[in-house]
Amino acid sequence: MFEIVTIDYWKKNYNYKLMRSVEQWRDLYLENPHGAQHVEDIANFKMRQSGITDEHLNSKTQFDKATVIDGFFGGCHDLILGRRHYIDNAEFDTQLCSSGEFTPEEHYQYFKFTVDAMRDMLEMNRYVRYISVFQNWLKPAGASIDHLHKQICALDEWGATITNKVQMVLKDPNVFNELGANLASQHNLVFAQNDHAIAVIGIGHRFPTIEIYSKSVATRPYQHSKEELRGFSDIVHACHAAMGSQLSCNEEWFYTPVDAVYKIPWHVELKWRVNVPAGFEGGTGIYINPVLPADFRDKIVQRLFDLRNQGKISNISIADGYTMMPNPLQYCAK
Repeated sequence: MFEIVTIDYWKKNYNYKLMRSVEQWRDLYLENPHGAQHVEDIANFKMRQSGITDEHLNSKTQFDKATVIDGFFGGCHDLILGRRHYIDNAEFDTQLCSSGEFTPEEHYQYFKFTVDAMRDMLEMNRYVRYISVFQNWLKPAGASIDHLHKQICALDEWGATITNKVQMVLKDPNVFNELGANLASQHNLVFAQNDHAIAVIGIGHRFPTIEIYSKSVATRPYQHSKEELRGFSDIVHACHAAMGSQLSCNEEWFYTPVDAVYKIPWHVELKWRVNVPAGFEGGTGIYINPVLPADFRDKIVQRLFDLRNQGKISNISIADGYTMMPNPLQYCAK
């Protein structure tokens, strides 16, 4: 409802117009009296929440309201909602359904729906250069609602983080192997993998972080095959399950932008929000990690073994149950 980059932004800066198929969907919905009332009520609520008084609301032109309504049908910031609010057979209101409470199949469908939504957004708006995909779980991680949801937000720029990652591969195309998978392997921080993805304990983050890398030659989520997407989803799901549903975390996606020539692998970071940066961190730029990487690995590994024995995650390789060859990420392969 409250877009980070609004449809009004796209219209004013790029003369963005809805696709004909989206216009037909909108018009068909508004032809139904119940649909028209539904949209009217939501549009009025949104404008009131934005600080518009009823007096000004009544004086708003049809053009202003039409722009708000168009955002509901052809906007470029969507929420992907999980089906359940609570886990099955929940007894307490704290038993919320997180990503880790899904079955591997449910998580794959949730992942696939998100990737399909990215593809649709790119087809709908040709001015998009990057789509930010993220999931904030619980309020300490920035979530405004406790119901599980991913967000996909289209941008007309890469953003500083992606720009820095692209600059890294400009200097060293194999950097995500050398400073990611290979370095983690050398320090025994690789803890799970399958044929399509690998999970490691991240180093150098402000929060305890798990990094999951796709091994595929494809570097964008929507370019992955069904098998690659499922394999990647299985590792992400297992990590969520091991982290548990009671601790807040951020899930952040990174991949090669639409218009980038130099490739970065699709990878996801799961950031465990167990510490709050304060004055010391802000004043010094030194961030204290409350969990040692090796301890974090051990905690996750034991939990993964338990979950796999219970049949709650897919049959992935855990800890020392595999041999990892150097440079497992194929993103820079010719």
